[in-house]
Amino acid sequence: MTNIAKKNQMKIKNIIYIVLALVFVGLILYKIVSSKPVQTQGYARQAVMVNLQVMRSEQFTETLAVTGSVEANEEVILKSEVSGKITGIHFNEGTRVAKGDLLIKVYDDDLQAQLVKAQANLKLTEDVEARQRQLLEKEAISRQEYDVAYANLQSAQADIALLKSQISKTEICAPFDGSIGFRKVSPGEYITPGTDIASLVNDNPVKIQFSVPEKYAGAIGKNSMIQYTLEGMLQERTASVYAVEPTINQATRTLQMKALTPNGDRALTPGAFVRINVRMETRNVLMAPANALLSESVGQKIFIYRNGKVEPVVVQTGTRTNNRVEILSGVNAGDSLITTGLMQITPRSDVRPAKID
Repeated sequence: MTNIAKKNQMKIKNIIYIVLALVFVGLILYKIVSSKPVQTQGYARQAVMVNLQVMRSEQFTETLAVTGSVEANEEVILKSEVSGKITGIHFNEGTRVAKGDLLIKVYDDDLQAQLVKAQANLKLTEDVEARQRQLLEKEAISRQEYDVAYANLQSAQADIALLKSQISKTEICAPFDGSIGFRKVSPGEYITPGTDIASLVNDNPVKIQFSVPEKYAGAIGKNSMIQYTLEGMLQERTASVYAVEPTINQATRTLQMKALTPNGDRALTPGAFVRINVRMETRNVLMAPANALLSESVGQKIFIYRNGKVEPVVVQTGTRTNNRVEILSGVNAGDSLITTGLMQITPRSDVRPAKID
């Protein structure tokens, strides 16, 4: 055998040895890999740790928070009914006055003179009527002559009543108890029926005007109680609804209401801003944490834990508080609601409870 043939045999043997070695290594690697399939698959199916909340029926009192404003019980701008010169101002600005108190006096000397004349004429017509009545009783005059004397008497009485009415209009008095504001006139000023004199406000009690969304129109009505606070005041006060607007505002979709509240301490100033809380009726509800709900195109969705698996449920929600939401339908009392790990789970995922509330 030549040297070339011997070399070819050696190369073939080396190739065979290398192939056998590779096969042997491959068998070893296969055994190693095939011996750990369960561990690898077990890691992929590892359960997600979640917190659960058992849904329980509880009593809930819904509170409607709105804003409102304080209004005076009564408020007028005082004006004169007649033209004339002011002869007297009988009030101090910013003080309280009583109903009937004289506030402004307008010149009336001419009317007073006419009244004196009319009173003298009345005395004369009274005497004439008395004499004519006596003569009529004796049938000394006709009935027609007496009727003329009686008509003159009635005319004189009417003249006096008219003058007294005109004189009363020269005296501007307080129409109700209240606080009077700054005066806008001065002594000696000539005023007309359109002249503003001062504002008069009755602020005990006061009214609170507010609006509620139309969905609550049937829940709040006359005699309903509301609680309110003033800006910067911690103490809560109570008022009673006394009037409800008969129609809903089409622009705002709200219903206007007014409540009445005592103001003996004068803490409420007309025009002030108030925060109002209206407590609705207490009812039994199912409440869920707000962060346990996910928004989808079909609505609100939650995840329920059943038999170690995740089950998605579409729910209908109701009233919301700061961190909880009322569940109207979709779940029942006793269901276990998943409250954590919502981004890590999918329907039918394996989960393991870490905490149950």
